[in-house]
Amino acid sequence: ELALKVGETLGGLLNATFGNAVEMILSIFALQKGLVSVVQGSLLGSILSNLLLVLGMCFFFGGLKFHSQKYNADGARVQANLLLLSVLALSIPSLVAVAENAETSGDSTVLNMSRGAAVILAGLYGMYLVFQLRTHTDYFQGSGEEEHSDEEHLHPAVAGSLLLVVTLIVAACSEGLVDSVEGITKSLGISEHFIGTILLPIVGNAAEHLTAVDVAIKNKMDLSINVALGSSSQIALFVVPFTVVAGWIMGIPMDLNFHPLGTGILLMTVLIVGSLTSDGESNWLEGAMLIAAYLLIAITFWVL
Repeated sequence: ELALKVGETLGGLLNATFGNAVEMILSIFALQKGLVSVVQGSLLGSILSNLLLVLGMCFFFGGLKFHSQKYNADGARVQANLLLLSVLALSIPSLVAVAENAETSGDSTVLNMSRGAAVILAGLYGMYLVFQLRTHTDYFQGSGEEEHSDEEHLHPAVAGSLLLVVTLIVAACSEGLVDSVEGITKSLGISEHFIGTILLPIVGNAAEHLTAVDVAIKNKMDLSINVALGSSSQIALFVVPFTVVAGWIMGIPMDLNFHPLGTGILLMTVLIVGSLTSDGESNWLEGAMLIAAYLLIAITFWVL
């Protein structure tokens, strides 16, 4: 509703921001309890779920209704390249940790490197916002071929207020969700890896996921792409640095050592998504491939 008034680019950015605000609040509560591995898994899982599950469902369900759907490939390529750069920022601390056999979070070399990388990524995200909203807005705008209905729509202020209220309600439930992690791992025998990487991102970003799929079914693929890819870019370039800096302030050794498995999976995911979105056109088979890739990753973390 908000995107109809402010445009698909800003609408997608606002949707991603409100969705990721929950992720940031969850991360703060988890860091306070020393659950660094859960925070790292949740951040990694949020990027993976947006790139594979959400984007895959958008392509799949939109493709069932339309033979093919088009979107602005320029914006998709920019966001894929930013994600690839963020993978580099995550890979270096992980590789250094392996080289130094510093597998536990808190190694001073890896920690200092992570804090420096966090500042650089946050600065790059600021430049990306200027690029997206000011200097190269045409890269993120659709062709304008979507049909607009004549039905009544919410006023922008009302739509924005509803987004804020829902975000606050979810935030209020976040502490209880974090508190339940240890109990679930002990009572059900589910690993922290699976909870942090698969369950928490799906639950925390459910509303955002549904929005992206809903607009894809309405053939508003540029908005859908801006929500899915835009949210992933925001997590990688802003939310991840935010958690590192928050941990720094709180005295918690939150670093970018996501370990070789996590960074390797993320690298392959970004390469696959970048390849599929580079042509500016989607269909249901591409969606099925992305969903299948997410299920493969979910099985991997389930058995760990």
